[in-house]
Amino acid sequence: MSQQPDPELAALSPDGQRIVAEEADILRRILARLAREAETAPEQLEDLDAQMLELRDALAEAKEEDQASLIEQMHQVAALSRTRGQGRDAPADPKNPYFGHLRLREARSGRQRDVLVGKRTLLDDGDGLSIVDWRNAPVSRLYYRYEEQDEYEEEFDARSLEGRVLIRRSIGVTDTQLRRVTAPQGAFVCDRLGRWRDAVGAAKPSLEGGVGTAARIPTGQLGVHGDDDEPRADKHLQEITALIDKQQFNLITQPDSGIVLIQGGAGSGKTTVALHRVAYLAFQDRRRFAPTKMLIMVFNEALVEYIRHVLPSLGIEGVPVTTYRRWSTVLLRKLKLRLPISHVDSTPDPVSRFKKHPVMIKMLEDHVAAQLIDIEANLEKRLDGRPGGDAVLAAWRRSANLPPVFRVDRTLEWVRAQQNLQPAVRAAAETALRAAREATRDVCDDWLELMTDGAAIRTAIREHAAASADFSDADIASIVRWCADKHELDAEPEPVREERDDDEAPELSGAPSIDDEPRPPKGERDDDGPESEAGQPASASARVTRLLAANIGLDPEDDAILLRLLQLKFGGIFVGGKRFEYEHIVIDEAQDLAPLEVRVLLDCVTEGQSVTIAGDRAQKMIFDNGFTDWPELLRDAGLPHVAIQPLKISYRSTRQVMELSRHVLGPLHNPSEQLIAREGAPVGFYSFGDTGEAVAFLAEALRSLMQREPTASVALVTRYPQQADVYHDALRIAEVPKLRRIGRQDFSFTPGIDVTDVRQVKGLEFDYVVILEPTGQNYPEVIESRHLLHIAATRAAHQLWLVCAGPVSKLIPDEVILASE
Repeated sequence: MSQQPDPELAALSPDGQRIVAEEADILRRILARLAREAETAPEQLEDLDAQMLELRDALAEAKEEDQASLIEQMHQVAALSRTRGQGRDAPADPKNPYFGHLRLREARSGRQRDVLVGKRTLLDDGDGLSIVDWRNAPVSRLYYRYEEQDEYEEEFDARSLEGRVLIRRSIGVTDTQLRRVTAPQGAFVCDRLGRWRDAVGAAKPSLEGGVGTAARIPTGQLGVHGDDDEPRADKHLQEITALIDKQQFNLITQPDSGIVLIQGGAGSGKTTVALHRVAYLAFQDRRRFAPTKMLIMVFNEALVEYIRHVLPSLGIEGVPVTTYRRWSTVLLRKLKLRLPISHVDSTPDPVSRFKKHPVMIKMLEDHVAAQLIDIEANLEKRLDGRPGGDAVLAAWRRSANLPPVFRVDRTLEWVRAQQNLQPAVRAAAETALRAAREATRDVCDDWLELMTDGAAIRTAIREHAAASADFSDADIASIVRWCADKHELDAEPEPVREERDDDEAPELSGAPSIDDEPRPPKGERDDDGPESEAGQPASASARVTRLLAANIGLDPEDDAILLRLLQLKFGGIFVGGKRFEYEHIVIDEAQDLAPLEVRVLLDCVTEGQSVTIAGDRAQKMIFDNGFTDWPELLRDAGLPHVAIQPLKISYRSTRQVMELSRHVLGPLHNPSEQLIAREGAPVGFYSFGDTGEAVAFLAEALRSLMQREPTASVALVTRYPQQADVYHDALRIAEVPKLRRIGRQDFSFTPGIDVTDVRQVKGLEFDYVVILEPTGQNYPEVIESRHLLHIAATRAAHQLWLVCAGPVSKLIPDEVILASE
């Protein structure tokens, strides 16, 4: 008598019923094991060291076809052993124990085995099921690198293993319940009532455009989900470890040294790859890649919160996530420079462009090089013809590989240690070197000199700018005038209070305190370090004193200039006598940082230079930072030979959204790049006579959406903040629920409707996006508009609307407009 199908599976296809039933049985067995282990007393836990010895002995006597399985178990035991002492946790989280299922047939033995892929290891206890950690177990490579029915061949521990992947499925488990199974035979989902159905559309993007068809949405209706298939309520960045493709996995598991640069379009997984790489490195070497020794640099404050939420789900907590401006401000305050570390917001455009331009990198290097030439010339002048002077100059030249500060200190040490130098030679050399010591340490004076020297600025632009037309004579005059006027160099300094607590007194040197003497770079240190003149810091220049008295803020771009000067002169940034550095840095949205800022970050990494750089030239939002394309940025940052790794599949937006965004980019888009994205709802375009009519239409659509899909996230995106104010106030009067006005990147990442402007949403994702007023006035045919409209459109995961009350922008394709008529 044939077994009756489970009523909850009755709506599934035959393949679906078979696959879901099989996966449900595997989950039941795993949960039962976890429940048994949770009841096991700590003293009864297995001795991992003893088990490792048993496996080693078994491996020595095992047949060849059994060796691969034993080696795999040894890897699992070793992974558990490394986590011992960190508190007793369940080997796997019962709420979400694994996300992948492989069934492998080994070529030599013909044996089949099931392997589950998750975030914690669970050893096979004889029931034929085990969970391997995706970050550590060699067999996890098969999940990411091969598809179902692929032949595999991999090197595991110098052994070549071959076989076939019989089953490869992606599993979704939420709160111990099986909710989704994705396989080549189809995608099968379970609603809130426990009823299973075949999902419509492709499980992942494909070159053919998807096996399903676009969702059929009634005209004028916002929302594509039914009652039993709502978007998830948690709107933070998803952990998509189960969905990582082969190319992304290879990037995540790159060696722990070197630069990985990822170029990918909107929604291609750049940030996800970068975060998983952080988790992977931390798992591989917990001592070196401790959370406090890594840094994640993102574009804006919204992304800070967005990313902080997902890191714990990847098994890593405590990694600093910050923006460049916040990071540089905090660091400069720690350094206690003789400058007021606050910023002004009224920097003229030519000044801002110049300070962010790649020419600044060469200008700083030339300045420091010229300073060293002057020091040597002054030494030669003071030692002119004196017996023993040649030996002093030789000592100076021998230390040419050291940073300037340590080069001066090393030469000064040598001079003081020479007993046979004539007193006059010693005195002359010490006088010159003490002056050099003051000059090399005072980066504040360097900064002031550079920013007010019109001749030096003109020379740097003429010699190093790609196009001399980048800055006109009027621009250069504006730069010099702004810097000189802002610094009030001719003003009389205000009297300094005589009574001041030591903790309040500013440092007199542009470098870290001499009491906290920095150490030389690695490989160039003596046991005792450079000698310091205790209690004798370099005296401040009159110009720095005036600037301090005037309490005038820095331009935001000055942070990188000051930090780079410290790196050039000290060989790094030193805080409290220790080099300020990280083992790994992630630089997200790197196209919106200035090349100088990228260079500063790269020099804050330890010798191995473990760095992940992610970005998309099409999502550029800062247009005056000197970025043109990756090869130029790499060259300016000193990385001309780093390969660019492209990500081509869009996992966020649908094919319809991506086609529109590519049209918007126009000449900025590379037409040779294939479009690989899933099918979705058509882009909706709605034109109205005035804003009031548009608000009435939107209010009705949004109220209906919130009633049908209460967990949906919606972004209403305008070009300018003032327009967002108008729409927010009008929709509030229309009693649209869950309405929020976002003006300072203060997103809550909860279901609701965020009204904001395009500069707030970069890097984020919403279920539905409505671009408000895509008119020719707001988005003219210029490069900046192409970038901004592209960014706004590609925030949409499921559906995009364009709502316009005015002449439509020429960047919007005609077919989208005509389809609405």
